Amino acid sequence: MAKIFVISTSGKDDINKTNMAINFALGARNNAKADVAFMFLGRGVESLLKNSGNSDAMDAQIKKMISSGIDVSYCSVSLKGLGLTKELIFDLRDVMGGVETVKRIEEGYNVITF
Repeated sequence: MAKIFVISTSGKDDINKTNMAINFALGARNNAKADVAFMFLGRGVESLLKNSGNSDAMDAQIKKMISSGIDVSYCSVSLKGLGLTKELIFDLRDVMGGVETVKRIEEGYNVITF
């Protein structure tokens, strides 16, 4: 079984790229039956803001990934670097982006970035 670690670095100004990353992850999981993990990194964390104009759609997409068996997380270092707090974003597992990436590579995941 393929193992894919999708990293979304696209911020709130490029929500289409974020949606492309999510759709790629869902397709790999649901159609190809790949083992998929997904992380919001850097400005990608902005996509998780609860008060953004597309927050309802993003919340639905995140829930869809989770219900499909995709491990979804965000980088806590990126969150802090952007001056945001976890109360402002959707409730997801927080990780240190670099540490999580190394862990996934050591576990045999191929990394795809958007």
